[in-house]
Amino acid sequence: MTTRSITATHLARNFSDLLNQVRYQHVTLEVMRGNELIAFVSPGPVAAGYPIDQLDRLLAGLPRLSAEESQQFLDDIHHGVAVQPLESDAWAS
Repeated sequence: MTTRSITATHLARNFSDLLNQVRYQHVTLEVMRGNELIAFVSPGPVAAGYPIDQLDRLLAGLPRLSAEESQQFLDDIHHGVAVQPLESDAWAS
């Protein structure tokens, strides 16, 4: 990761371009006002999880449930719904 020192004025005048450098080129900016370091602008953490555009491929590769397993799964869902207490509207208060 590259670190680059810039002035606060340069940051203000070129904010969008500099944010693109931070995001796509993984540059960390040291923002200076005179001789004083006042801020760092650095890339955020990498998002965890599975890319949504690959979800279909993931699901297609999973093993299929048998007819008996599918019925048991459906029965479990119905049972879970049946035993859940009805709650009052939380937004009504």
